Amino acid sequence: MSNKTRYFVAVTGAILVIGLGTGIVASYMGLPVSVFTSAAGPEELEYVPADAAVVAYANVRDVMNSQLRQRFREMEPGQDQKNEFEEKTGLNFEQDIETVVAAVLPKGNLASKPQDAFLILARGRFQAARLEALALEHGATVTDYQGKRLITHHDADRNDTADDDMAVGFVEADLIAFGSANTVRAAIDARRDNRNVVANIDMMRLVNELDNANAWAVGRFDAIAGQSGLPTEIASQMPAITWFSAAGHINGGISGVLKAETKDEASAQNLRDVLKGLLALAKMQAGNQPGMQQLADSLILSGDGKNVALSFQVPTEVFDVLEGLAKGRKAVGAIQ
Repeated sequence: MSNKTRYFVAVTGAILVIGLGTGIVASYMGLPVSVFTSAAGPEELEYVPADAAVVAYANVRDVMNSQLRQRFREMEPGQDQKNEFEEKTGLNFEQDIETVVAAVLPKGNLASKPQDAFLILARGRFQAARLEALALEHGATVTDYQGKRLITHHDADRNDTADDDMAVGFVEADLIAFGSANTVRAAIDARRDNRNVVANIDMMRLVNELDNANAWAVGRFDAIAGQSGLPTEIASQMPAITWFSAAGHINGGISGVLKAETKDEASAQNLRDVLKGLLALAKMQAGNQPGMQQLADSLILSGDGKNVALSFQVPTEVFDVLEGLAKGRKAVGAIQ
């Protein structure tokens, strides 16, 4: 990958990826922070192709304002790099990014290549002209597609076609799409033709089941397992899960519920039996450790028929421990 392409990906992808990662929480605690909105689903879903395998929505503003984010804010790394990025792009992650949608597309049809397998949409305040000028300065091209501005960059070191270029599309005044050029155009078509995930009854059923959460993700487990490239002998031992959802709330701590829908009741019972064993082991391992015992005790297994659910709550005591570890790493780094 050439230097110009690296810079283009950094300028465009960082706008979305950093927003989705929510900065300090993921950096210091190793948590897959995905922060999401109400059960009705965001308007951005109209840009997600109907066959999406996984959909997630991040309410970045909620996370940035959370008590959990604020307690770790002083330890956030790379402040100088953030300032430099803001000077060049006019974009402040904490103040300008509101929400992020991420979608994983299944293999075949649109997602025939790895770069076509994801789509990210970010809503916020963007200086489109400034970003466009910066991209052009570093070798990008700007075109129109269905009345939307697309910024693309072709990596001269690769033999891919123009459809494989990474692209950013300004699909609305406050909404940009990021992915391959092929995927971004598909997102625009999905909205225009009304052939989007909103019309996917099974997917939206999962979205509408979410209750009072600012964090959720839903999708087809079988599609993800098929894309993971796991050896057959390992994949064959996995529970027969068809659909999954994860919903949570982040403020002073993290609470939520993980749900799985299996192909039949026998598979669900097998999964519940496995989880019961793991929960018993977790409670034994927690012992008298502050916070960890509360976390283990908060794990509640439920569900009937083909459904399995596991609720959890990460108490503030767990983050006290993690905060101490993070401060210790920072102190060691300063000495070195």
